[in-house]
Amino acid sequence: MKRVISMILTLVLAAASLPVLAATTNGDGPNLLPPRLEARYQALTSQLRCPVCQNEPIATSQTQIAGALRKIVRQKLLAGESNQQIKQYMISRYGLFAVYKPPLDGGTMLLWFGPFILLLLGLIVAGLAIRRRRHSLTNSETSH
Repeated sequence: MKRVISMILTLVLAAASLPVLAATTNGDGPNLLPPRLEARYQALTSQLRCPVCQNEPIATSQTQIAGALRKIVRQKLLAGESNQQIKQYMISRYGLFAVYKPPLDGGTMLLWFGPFILLLLGLIVAGLAIRRRRHSLTNSETSH
């Protein structure tokens, strides 16, 4: 009888520990980060793009590579690396696609300023077209 009670107690304690275990994992191993690093981890994994998924951060992606990248981010945080160093690692490995906001440098100038340049060119072309149209209308009125 004591053995049955001891087995039941063991099962109850094991079942009670499941929610604690679930809270410390995110599907890719233990998530044992100190609270001071947890916020950085959450921010970084939401800023890094999954290399396999179409525009999904590694924080929410269910792919194996996203799980591996979350582990790498966790390890690098625990090793004391800065957010910039971790992002640089991801860029060196997966290119600028790995980050949602690529750094502003010579290679990304067109990416950052391209839309504004196109808008400016569009406004210039529209202004010239309006000016030409007005000029042709005034010329046609003076000839009649």
